[in-house]
Order: sequence, then C-alpha cells, then structure tokens
Amino acid sequence: MSLYDIDWLALWKDGRYFAQLPPSGAPKTQMASDGTIVGEVLAVATGLLGASYKLGAVSLPFEPEKYLEVYDILPTLSEQSTFWWRRAARSLASQLATARYPIRAQASHLIFWWARLGGLMGVTSAQARTGDQMDTCTSDGSNLEFSWAIPHDTDPEEEANRRIRFTIDPFHPERGHRIAGGAVLDHLWSDEGNMGLIKKEDGSKDWKDIVEKWLFPDIEHSGEFVEGTTYMIAFDMEPSGEINLKMYYLTPYTPLPGTEPKNRATAYRVSDDMEPFARLVKDLHPSLEAPLKMVVDFVHGDGKDSKMKFIMIACDVTRSEKNRLKIYLLSERTTLKDMIYDMTLGGQITGPRVDDAVENFTKFFTRLFPYTKTEESEIRLENNINGEDEAGRLRRDGVHMMYYYELFVGQPVPFSKIYFFMDHFSKHDYDTAQATELFFKDVGKPGESGWMAEALAHAYSHRPLNKRNGIHTMVSFGTKPTGWEVTNYYSPELFAPEFDA
Repeated sequence: MSLYDIDWLALWKDGRYFAQLPPSGAPKTQMASDGTIVGEVLAVATGLLGASYKLGAVSLPFEPEKYLEVYDILPTLSEQSTFWWRRAARSLASQLATARYPIRAQASHLIFWWARLGGLMGVTSAQARTGDQMDTCTSDGSNLEFSWAIPHDTDPEEEANRRIRFTIDPFHPERGHRIAGGAVLDHLWSDEGNMGLIKKEDGSKDWKDIVEKWLFPDIEHSGEFVEGTTYMIAFDMEPSGEINLKMYYLTPYTPLPGTEPKNRATAYRVSDDMEPFARLVKDLHPSLEAPLKMVVDFVHGDGKDSKMKFIMIACDVTRSEKNRLKIYLLSERTTLKDMIYDMTLGGQITGPRVDDAVENFTKFFTRLFPYTKTEESEIRLENNINGEDEAGRLRRDGVHMMYYYELFVGQPVPFSKIYFFMDHFSKHDYDTAQATELFFKDVGKPGESGWMAEALAHAYSHRPLNKRNGIHTMVSFGTKPTGWEVTNYYSPELFAPEFDA
C-alpha cells in the first residue's frame, strides 16, 4: 500500500478536520436577521450550519471593520483547526473586510473556510511534512497563497473594491504529505462538500476531468496521487458569497533515465515540447486550436531565444462556453523589451487593446524596477537565497519570468499574463506595495495615499512589511478580452519565526 493511498470517504467524515453537515440540497434551519451586523452573521451561520452545530455567543468588543471574527461563534473542531484559523483564516477575514465585501459574504466565506478548508492545510509543523513536500509557490513553504485582483478604476473605500482569491496546495491533516487535488476538488464541488456556496452547473467540471485524464492517462481515478505533482485549488471569493473554483497542475519533472515512475505524465515540468497540447484542446473545444497553434509556433520558432519551458496547466470549473485553458511557461529573459516580445508572441498579437496594455505594462514595470534605465536593462535579484535563509525561506533555483497564455473559448488569439517573483526581485514587501500603489495612481485610480500598505499590514500583522520580502510573492500584469489587469499575490508566511516569538 502506497503512502499516498487514502480512504477519501473516511477523511471527509472525520469531524476533527471537516464539519459534518447535510448535503447542500437538504433543508436547513433558517433564522431571520434583526438587521444588525451580529444578526446578519448569526443568520448566515444558522442558514449554512442548520442544527448540525450549536453557535456560541459573539465576543465583545465586536469590531467588524478590522475583521469579522466569525470563529468566536463556531465550535472548535480540533486544535489543528484553531491553529489554521489563527495563522491563515484571520488574514482572510482582514482581507475581506478591507476589500469591503458585504457582511453576509464575509460571514459565508469564513464559515466555508472553517467547515471545509482548515483540514486541507496539513499538519501544523513544516518539519513534520514528509519528503520533498515544501510548497513550490512560496519561498517560505506556505501551501496557501492569497491574491487580489485590483481594478484600476475603483476607490479602495468602495464596497467590493477588489476581488479576494486564494489557492491551497492540499496536504493530509495527519500524514504530512500532499494529497491528490483532483479528488479534493471533486468533493468540494459535490453536494456533500459545497455547502451550497460553490458555483456548480451541469458540465462545469468537465474540463477539469478532461485535463486531468489527458495529463495523467494511466490513473484510475482522481484520488490517485501522481508523485512529483503539485495540485492547487483556487477559490475566487465573490461579493455575493458564491465561490468559483479553478484547478492547477504543476506537473512532475521528466523521469531520470532508467527510472520507471508509477504514473507517466503527458506533459512534464520544464519541457519545451508543446505538441501534446494539440490533442487536449481538440478534446476541450475546437476554437482553442488556433490560439494554441500561435503559442506552439512561437515557442518552437521565433521565441526560441526566450527558452520557454512548460511548467503548469490550469482551467476554471465552469461550463465549456465560459471556460479558458491556461498554459504556464517559464522564460529566462528579464528585460522589458524581451517581456513585451514574449507577451505579444513576437508581435503576432496586435491592436489597440494590446497597444494600451503595453503602454500601461511599461509604466508598471518602471514603478517596480526604477533602476532600469532602458528597455534593455535586466532586472536583478534582490534576494538570492543560497539554500535556505534565516527566516526559513527556500531558494528558487534560477529565478525566471513566468507567463501564462490564456485560451478562451471563441477567441481567435491567446491572452497573456506575466508574473514577477517579487519575493526575489524586491528589497522588501513595503517597496512592492508602494510601487504598485504608485502605478495605480499614475493611471488615475482613486484612493488615499498608503491604502495598499495599510491593508497589507493589517492582513499580515506578524511582522513589519519593510523587514524583508516574502509576503508579496508575485505581482502580475495580464491582458484580457476586456482590457488589462494587475494582480498581487501574498503568502501568509505560515511558518514565519515571528509567530512563535
């Protein structure tokens, strides 16, 4: 029996890690709200939990403008559940509050975390994780990454002024190893797991199932863990209280000569072979074939100098006509000129939308890296960790630029996004926050000076932002059919030494 073999039903039925609730379609107790904030929270909690759990009293002073301390009224599932609430969910509560989500949405998102996600965070010690199991998305080893999709025309004081999302790389709550994320998503999407909050439509999981079977053709079911894979599930928290899911696969490396892994993969990490993707898009939707060909031709042709390598694949959990396939690639080139070349596939993607995006990307790049004097200046590492530093952060081998090329159903060209690993390219987190805010000011976004650093300091209060970098894992600039978008990504630094100081 493999270390990774799991009795999934027994795991989901373990009340120490996952709240035991009726299926989402079952009748639930409803409670009218008296219109106060406390009344709203209690009404949401009662509607979601019904008679399954007894709610406690709201602790006073009640200060929802700081964060909604929903955990006070919820029963304790286990010490582990409490640990992850304090290390991770309180940060989520702060982010929902400063993004000014409606109170009912804040309450439902936090109750969903308590009921469904704390048990996926794994054991509470980084040292207790088995094998090479530190997360590959954060330098500090956290298996949780938050992100803010920030519109460039909303005031930070407006209701729902940015979208709060996060990604979990799921770990077993007792054994200390990764678990197959495909099975986790299947459960969260099901009536037994979704609590009526996950957006679920007929056929909305089809792409996930097709991608997974294409990627790992010899697995018998989604619960079969493919060693060397990082599975990541993304949760887009909507102001309505609804949650949209996405599935990511960071694939294994090519097997060493003479080795026979239990499971083979159709696409391996850091490979430049893009040909296998043609069969996948044919199975997903025929309109993806033309934009994929543009990407493949570029990687194998004019873009060869960028030495682009495949690293990850992802899709949304939604109906085919609204879905998109995201193919992530690494590039070794680090000048503005080269980045624009790669983002536009060597100038193949053109038009007024692209011109506007390039103009604003150039402004953003200049704010992030003010020392670059020309478009051919290379950005430099500010945090070249050799092995592991005093804060426990791991070194990224040969830090690259990361892109994704997004293939939308019905769109003739791909849409690109570039990611900067700011946990290595910045001096400290305050610098990145300030640079991002200054860029938004450049493009006319309203807001009081310092709003971004203030919101970050509130969400990640375990240390000063200017102490080092690492909270701000990445920033990205992406093109969309509707324009361009900036997203910032954050690690809660779950195992930072400051928590135990």
